[in-house]
This record gives sequence, structure tokens and C-alpha cells, in this order.
Amino acid sequence: MSPHAPGDRDGRIALALKYAQDDLASEAWELLRDIAAAVDAPASALRLAAHLRASLGDAGSALMYADRGLADTPADVPLLAQRGLALQALGRATEAAASYRAALTVAPASAELWNNLGLALEEAGQAGEAVSAFETAIQHGPTFAPARANLGALYAAAGRYAAAAEVCMGALRSDPDHLPTRINLAAALIEQARHAEAAEILAPIADRPEAANTALYLHHYRSNDPASVVAAHRAWGARAPAAGSLARLSTEGRRLKVGYLSQDFRRHSVASFFEPLLTAHDRMRVEVFCYAAGGRPDAVTARLKAAADHWADVGALHAEYLCTRIREDNLDVLVELAGHTQGNRLTALARRAAPVQVTAIGYPGTTGLSQIDYRLVDGITDPFGSDMFATERLLRLPRLHCYLPDQDAPPVAAAPANTAGFVTFGSFNKLGKVSDDTVAVWSRVLTAVPRSRLFLKSKALAEEGTRALTIARFGAHGVTPDRLTLFGWVPEDAGHLSTYARVDIALDTFPYSGTTTTCEALWMGVPVLTLAGATHASRVSASLLTTVGLTDWICETPDIFVARAVSAAADVAGLSVLRAELRERMASSPLCDGAGYAAAVEAAYRAM
Repeated sequence: MSPHAPGDRDGRIALALKYAQDDLASEAWELLRDIAAAVDAPASALRLAAHLRASLGDAGSALMYADRGLADTPADVPLLAQRGLALQALGRATEAAASYRAALTVAPASAELWNNLGLALEEAGQAGEAVSAFETAIQHGPTFAPARANLGALYAAAGRYAAAAEVCMGALRSDPDHLPTRINLAAALIEQARHAEAAEILAPIADRPEAANTALYLHHYRSNDPASVVAAHRAWGARAPAAGSLARLSTEGRRLKVGYLSQDFRRHSVASFFEPLLTAHDRMRVEVFCYAAGGRPDAVTARLKAAADHWADVGALHAEYLCTRIREDNLDVLVELAGHTQGNRLTALARRAAPVQVTAIGYPGTTGLSQIDYRLVDGITDPFGSDMFATERLLRLPRLHCYLPDQDAPPVAAAPANTAGFVTFGSFNKLGKVSDDTVAVWSRVLTAVPRSRLFLKSKALAEEGTRALTIARFGAHGVTPDRLTLFGWVPEDAGHLSTYARVDIALDTFPYSGTTTTCEALWMGVPVLTLAGATHASRVSASLLTTVGLTDWICETPDIFVARAVSAAADVAGLSVLRAELRERMASSPLCDGAGYAAAVEAAYRAM
């Protein structure tokens, strides 16, 4: 007991509550532990115990205390709410929704409960019911910003970015300081390529930890200056918690213990580049641990799980507990695959979860975190001399990526220009990558190639407001709407890939180039024209094209890009020949050589 803690039970509970309100969860728990463990613990102690264990990342204990309290008082709204939060943290969203519904029978006008119900329904995959729950929360609490922010995020997840932006702007008018609203608004604006507006929204909160992922990612969409990109990431890293080192154990005469950490072990672009590495690892040399940090499991998850030596679902673990869990496996190397993408676990690496820590595949640049020792790159994405633009030590592989093509992809179609009588340029990159500079150069291409068309496909373009915005952006450069075909998201892989039958030449975005989209285009026989810039993000397509022997499709300036587009469009016969041979060329190239890639990566791990 604290020397200043009152000896009576009620007094200790009151003091523990005060500690909890002051964000002193550990101190509060030390006061409350014995009281909560008692058979006759009052409901007030069990409520607080559930809250504190949840605050300390122990959702299982939080659920246990909530259930104990509800056994005596089954209609206790705070306990039902706490039970719902614990179930959500444990990934049991459907049960959490039931707990919130039980609480709402007692408190039907609670905006907070309706908001929590919406979150649980969204996690359970019931998006329509989640929208209704958030809307009901807003009806009961017109100024309750969290419900508006969450509704905006749900709209954004469905590709309704204009609607998301509108909802979030309404929330900011009632609560301009609400952090999640600002973050969700900025994210929606980024997806519409409204980068300057997003930067303005983020400016007041850019230093807040919660906004870091969105603020840092925005740099890749806007900047071709590697110095400014690394400066922003370095500033974030300087604010991360400090950590010591872990002893590096001798690896002589034994397999390396390598762990991979990602929230994207599922149908996701990261998995398309990770799976060939995982399945090709030499198990005589490497013992593989996979830490799944979230994401809804699917058939890809099952394949990855079957290919790993060890698998742990760690999505419910807070950073400190995740770090401890990974340390228990005594890894030699931990590789995180997310960078500053949403759902990353960089804060666990900041605590030093393994003696050697690496970032790879999932993020187009430095993390800014000094506790990450290495970043996997190649000599195209990060030429010699660019090491100053990373906080990690750059380890250059013979090639950055290995790609697993969709084995059920439809056959390559004939070049559409053969029958259409004009060339169709296209891009299936997310609209957020279509920067103002990209629009300007693509418009020059359309002007220089008479009768040509531009086919854009992106999730964001399913929404009328975003289509109108996109037409206006090109219209400012003299491109009329009849030159544009705007297409929304196609959920099935085969349908998505079949759409490449409508494109002769893919135009890459910049300064944030394509990765998965570039590989998909090549697999479907469509050559990709890229403008290589100065940042890693702007040079990934250049790396991929080099690996398949298409270096003549890499341009160094906008003028060269336009000229190359004109010359390629004039050679329809050449496009047809290339289209017919491109899939086989890619399949036999190092880009699809999993064994060779895994051997190079394993050698890199040994060197580390």
C-alpha cells in the first residue's frame, strides 16, 4: 500500500480512482489490486479494475472483472460498456456489440454507447448497421465529435471520400480541437489528392503521436525532396521513447531466428511481396516467426500461417506487451513490414523487441526510428550517396522486391488500340497518388497524342463528387471530359485485372510511384511509363522495370516522359508485340524468382 493511502476500503477505491483520472494507471492498480481480488469486491471496485486492466493492455483481465461485476448487477451500464471495450480489444466484435446493445436497453440516449456499438459493428463487418449506429449517436449527441469522426472514417473505408470529408468538416465546426476528426478529414482529403488542404488540416497537430502516420505518409504524396522527407521522419523518431540494446547471440552452427511483424498478413499488396519470400526461405538456415498484428484473416492469411514455422496473433497487445511477447522468442532479427502505414507497431520496435531490427516492403522510405537498424532497398530505389536520407543503415539487395503474380489472372488481351483506332493511357493507382504535378504532365501527354484517352480506375472514383473534382483538375489543363474514362473499384481480382484489356500504356504517378499496380500492369501485358525522381517513393517503379528489362520506359524528366509517351503511342505494332511477350518475360525475370530473392535476403540477415 502507498504510505499515503487510506486504510479503509472506500478510501482506497476513491484514491485509486483519482490516480486513474490523473493517468497513473499502474499506481491506481497497486492500490486496487487486493480489493478487486476479494470475493466481496464492490461493483465500484470491479468497474475501476476493468478500466485499469484495459488501460494497462490486459483485456483478458478487464473482461474477467467486468463479468464478475455483471454477475451481481447485470444491468450496470458502465460494466456493460467496459465489457464491450474488452471484447473489442480481444477481437470479439460481435460479442462486444451484444454487450453495448444490452447497455443501450438501459441508456438508449447515450451517444457514447451508440458510437461504441458502431465501432464494434464495423469491426464485425456489418458496415451498414455501423452507419446507422453512428447516425443515431449523432442524433442523440449533435456535438459529439467522435461519432462524426467515426462515421467519416467508415465512409472513407467504403471509398466515399467526399462524404467523409463533409462529415468530418461538420464535426470540426462543433469541435475544432477533436484530434481524430482532423486525422480522418486529412486522410479523406489525401485520397482525393487534395494534398495541400490535407497539409493545412494536419499542420496544427503534426507533432501529435496520433497524427504521425497520416502526416508522415503525406510527404510521399507531395515531395520529391528526400531531405525534407527524412527531416520530418527524423523529427518524429526523436520523439519516440528511448530504448537500450539487446545482446546479439552467436548464430554459428544454428538457424537464424527471424520474425516478421505486420498487420497485413491477408489479401493485401504487402502479402504479394512477402509470400514469395516466406515460402522460399531455406528452413535449414532460417526459422520463421510471424506476428500478425491485426487485419481480418482470409485465405491469404491461411496460406501464410501454414508456411510459417511459428505464428502468433498479437493484434490485441499494446506496445509494451507486444515487445515483451516478441522478446520471449529470442529472435536474431525482427523485420517490420509496415513503416508508417495505418495499424503499424513501430512503438514496439522503439522499445527494442529484437537485437537486430529491420524495416522492409511496406513503406516507401525511412521510418525515422533510430532503433530500427536496417532498411532493405536496392541500388535503383536508393542509389549510392542517398544514405543520408535514411535513419536506418541501407542494405542494398540485388533487387528490392519479389512479386507473386495472381495465378488465376485472365489471359493477356490484345492491345485495344488495334480496334479502337486510338491509344488509351491508363492508371490504376489510388487517386491520392495522382498529384497536381502528375495531372499536369499527363495532360501534356493527352495534348501531344491526338484522339488519345486516359482511363483512370480507383476506389475513390466510384463517388460522383470525386469524379467531378477529377474532371475539373484535368479541365484546368485543357483536357475535356470526353478524353477521360473514370472507373471505380472492382472487388474481384479477376475483374480488376481484366480491366487492363482497356489500356495500351500505363502512366505511373509521381512523386509517389506505383508498386503493386506496376506489377499488375506488367503481368497483364501493359508497359508502364515512369518518371523517376529523387526519393525512394518515386523510384520503386524504376526498380521494377529495371528488373524485367524495361529500362527504356524509365524517364528522368517530364519532357522525356511526354516524348516517350508520344513515341510509344505512335508504335501500336510494337506495343502489340511487347504486350504478347511481357507476361512470360516477367515470369522468367528475377522479379518472380522467389528462391533467388530469399537467398539474397538471408545473406543480408547473416551480414546484419
